[in-house]
Amino acid sequence: MKRTFLCIFSLLSAVVPGSAQKMMSLSDCIAQALDANYGIRIAVNNEEINRNNRNYGVFMPSLSTNASQRESTVDSKRIDSNGAESTFNNTVTDNLSASVNLNWRIFDGLAMFTTHARLKEIVSRGELETQLAVENLIAQVSTGYYNILVQTGLLKAAKQTLDLSEQRFEVATQKYKIGNLSGLELKQTKIDLNADSSSLVEQQEALRSAYINLNTLMNIDLRTADYVEDSIVLLPMFQYEDVQNGMIANNTSLEIARRDKKISELDLKLARSAFFPTVDFESGYSFSKSDSPQSITTSSQSSGLFWGFSMSFPIFDKLENSTKLKNSKVELKNSELNYQDLELQMKSNLAQLYNSYENSLLMVSFESESAEVAYETLQAAMERYRIGDLSGIEFREFQRSYVSAITRKLSAEFQAKTAEISLMLLSGSLHM
Repeated sequence: MKRTFLCIFSLLSAVVPGSAQKMMSLSDCIAQALDANYGIRIAVNNEEINRNNRNYGVFMPSLSTNASQRESTVDSKRIDSNGAESTFNNTVTDNLSASVNLNWRIFDGLAMFTTHARLKEIVSRGELETQLAVENLIAQVSTGYYNILVQTGLLKAAKQTLDLSEQRFEVATQKYKIGNLSGLELKQTKIDLNADSSSLVEQQEALRSAYINLNTLMNIDLRTADYVEDSIVLLPMFQYEDVQNGMIANNTSLEIARRDKKISELDLKLARSAFFPTVDFESGYSFSKSDSPQSITTSSQSSGLFWGFSMSFPIFDKLENSTKLKNSKVELKNSELNYQDLELQMKSNLAQLYNSYENSLLMVSFESESAEVAYETLQAAMERYRIGDLSGIEFREFQRSYVSAITRKLSAEFQAKTAEISLMLLSGSLHM
């Protein structure tokens, strides 16, 4: 049976590469994910686009130049006042013009200042979206990392269970040979051994899946494994009031909602600016030349600077500006309602999450004790089984109790840790 046990682990080792991988801590995994995750790269690129859009172009003049040359060939007839008639065939006319124009809007109801402020808010909002993506990724990596620890613990329990089942089978075989055990019970020990072997293979598969999920977040070779060796350590218990105060002040989603409300306020200012006049300064240089050999004036040319001011004032625009103003007011109310709704949902999530957090901490306390007692009881049961003081069915129940206790302990620790991570995410304190 030792050969069977070794064959199982040889198979598992052959399937899972990377047994000599460099060990990585949680901080290492987070750093790798932040550096290589596609979602973070996209968020950073979007943030760069927002920065590129924020400039002082709204305050600057526009400068343009244009030039044209037109040549035409026409037939014409001219009759003078005295009745003399002149005919011109294939008359060639050449017109040439060029100009440089500068236009500078010097007043538009403060729309340019509002637009610049709006672009600044959009940049800030983009930075917050990147921050939110980073926080969510840290939470995902942390959860994936601790899930590997849970699956590793379950795998360790499965190995211990299989080892005991192997010992039980060897003892049962010896007892059967000397006539102290029936063949039916020997077969049952073989069935239990095979079941534990299957459970070990399934748990190894669960551990591989956990590594694949974490590798995906870190954007590394999906087959990489065996680089996590750690334990779940819970932080000192959070206080509800502290978490809630931190959430209101620092939660990134709430801060994004506040930025959205600020942008809506600026949109309202932009809508109001449409009711003010606009004043533009115009200046430039123009040149024109015309050649028409068959006309009275055979050639003319002009050039020079020009400048001046122009003003435009909206009188009636089919109520378009009024409609925009009304809609902007409604959108501002919606942004305020969205913030209030989000804050309410956050408080609700916090209340439910904190309740789960408290219960998980309580379960960790007594499930850890239960797992320790179950292990000691299982060892004692094995000794009793060796000397024939315990039946195979009774021993199997001790095995099941041990696996169940370990599973409950690891589940409680994982739930407490994930709740802890979620509380930190809510309060805006989840950083690398």
